[in-house]
Amino acid sequence: MPHTNDPVMYVPDRPQCDPDQIRIIHVGMGASGLLAAHKAKKMLSSYELYENRYPGCACDIPAHTYTFPFEPNPNWSGYYAYAPEIQDYFMRFYTKHNLQPFVVLGTEVVAADWHDLEGKWHVQLKRKDGSTFEDTCNVLINGSGVLTKWKWPTIDGLHDFKGVLAHSAYWPQDLDWTDKRMAVVGTGSSSIQMVPKLAATATSLTVFMRNQTYIAPQFGANVTNKEADPAAMDPAAAGKHQYTEKEKQRFRDDPEYHLEYRKKVEGSIVGGWDMFNRGTDLNTQVREFMQNQMRDRLGDRDDLKERIIPTWSPGCRRLTPGEGYLEALIKKNVICNFDGIDRVNATGLLTGKGEQVDVDILVCATGFDVQYLPHFRIVGLGGQIMQDQTTPNVYASIAAPGFPNYFVINGPRGNWGQGCALPSHETQMEYILQCCRKMQEDQIKSMHPKEKITTQLNAYEDAWHEKHSIWSEPCRSWYKDNTVNGRIHIWPGSLLHHLKFLKRPRYEHYEIDYKDPDNVFAFLGNGRTISQVKHGADAPVPYIRNDEDAPWDIE
Repeated sequence: MPHTNDPVMYVPDRPQCDPDQIRIIHVGMGASGLLAAHKAKKMLSSYELYENRYPGCACDIPAHTYTFPFEPNPNWSGYYAYAPEIQDYFMRFYTKHNLQPFVVLGTEVVAADWHDLEGKWHVQLKRKDGSTFEDTCNVLINGSGVLTKWKWPTIDGLHDFKGVLAHSAYWPQDLDWTDKRMAVVGTGSSSIQMVPKLAATATSLTVFMRNQTYIAPQFGANVTNKEADPAAMDPAAAGKHQYTEKEKQRFRDDPEYHLEYRKKVEGSIVGGWDMFNRGTDLNTQVREFMQNQMRDRLGDRDDLKERIIPTWSPGCRRLTPGEGYLEALIKKNVICNFDGIDRVNATGLLTGKGEQVDVDILVCATGFDVQYLPHFRIVGLGGQIMQDQTTPNVYASIAAPGFPNYFVINGPRGNWGQGCALPSHETQMEYILQCCRKMQEDQIKSMHPKEKITTQLNAYEDAWHEKHSIWSEPCRSWYKDNTVNGRIHIWPGSLLHHLKFLKRPRYEHYEIDYKDPDNVFAFLGNGRTISQVKHGADAPVPYIRNDEDAPWDIE
């Protein structure tokens, strides 16, 4: 006889873990947006996915590792690839996997508000014509990235300049600098890449320099491909290395050989982790090697050696292979100016020492407005606004306490310092979709990281950086919000360390609210499994097996 005081529990007439319908909005149609659509098709059922476009991508590592880890490209033209070829790779992925139905272009996310009673985000959107509308979703994924909005430098009079004003992230495609007087403001990766090309044909080029920076050697320079073709070139800078047709044919015909080549290239980057670990032998060796290499390349220009070569460790600012950069700085038509800029006027720039530098073209290689917090307003539990945070309060680069069912791809404390971001993108997307699937199958309304757990993790990350990290050295970096001594917003460990942590969610780190808090076992349903509903008496029994290690699951 049942106990009369026990509550009457509702038993749904559906099989165990029958997935609830779930609606997901992904902000962004870059690499993470492509992954969201592709992985959702593979990992979820009973779902709707809606993505808007928020463009932006870049690459500074070998092309064969700048792919989704599961989607190789045997046809890269060279060891490093230029932007058009990278875009073509992503567009082919988009077409191959039929992702068009998920995408709405020309639509901007303006704001998102969490409605806890409903367990939904209300998302405000704006079309290109300025009209607005609202949509809702159970899960909101921000894949718009931290480096998406380029910025003009804050220099007085910048837009008073009457010549050509250009930005590295918004480059006029028809710009001709042959026989022109030019100036470049900045010493980051875009400046390092463009200065050699500008110096080649400009009449004069003044590079306004504020920060020291390392010029990295080619990554993976020890990886050769002579087995595929004895005539294969050794790795070299963009434009200086080309794969032969014989090499590409071997990649196409022999996927296992191509896989091993890709692993060697990736391993040559990942294997260098100790250079980022302060005080290790490799850290010391790499610092001395790069400093000596830079001294050799600068020749007799002792003035530049003193000004340009850092004393802090390589990688404190993100490393960029800079083929020809140092050689360009010592050309006769190039002037390195360390006096700072007082203001810009109609004809050029006035330096901090009062010298007027007249130019025809002024190039701002000043990078992006780093978006540690989302570019759109987000309102979470209790009306808290994420943009009111003085520093990002993020769990493991992927979720935020107080903001249920909100996830971010490669957010603060992500893998920004070592290698390619795409392996992290894939692992994070699978992490998020595992959470979505748990919500569907267990009839969960919402989940978000526990505040106490997030605080502990942030404290661990800070302590690790203080003890081990080269990023805590006195360099100015966007990892530290373009400060020298600010908080380090980068993962406290290697790429492999990051991927291992995020391979599977630790649900015990989350606050979980069920759709029916008084009946958290409603997901058990009517005593049957999905496979029994599908197959009846012929339902598979995958736990019967010869191989103990063979994975199995019951649908």
